[in-house]
Amino acid sequence: MADTVVALFRRSLGHLEAEVPASYRHLVSALGPLVVEVSVDGGVFTLSTGQDRLAVRDGALAGAGARVRTSRSAILAVLDAEVSLAEAVESGRLDVRGSLDDVLRAHDTLIAYAHAAVRAPSAPALLSALREHDPGGVG
Repeated sequence: MADTVVALFRRSLGHLEAEVPASYRHLVSALGPLVVEVSVDGGVFTLSTGQDRLAVRDGALAGAGARVRTSRSAILAVLDAEVSLAEAVESGRLDVRGSLDDVLRAHDTLIAYAHAAVRAPSAPALLSALREHDPGGVG
């Protein structure tokens, strides 16, 4: 059975911490005190920091400053450069809610994650695992 997006995301964070520690520390710093709630295909998790590490928890947290809703196929469309991040937001494939400061911090955290991931040797295998369950780009 294909991994859920949250399971793959958790795995990727462990790989980033081990494989590219400086980039991981930058990612932790970029998120700072922000709590981000993420919904992918209806599955919800939250991302936050604690003790210089990133924490991923199942479900929503009342204190989330930014909320992101998307689909696995939309994530893949952005990663494959079929649509830009801005186009995904404009088309509704990616919905982001929160104060301007929180949305900007979430954006900067996403960029820090991408910069770390491209440096991690495990990233191609994780991307393949993400593709495993994509039902053909509906989303």
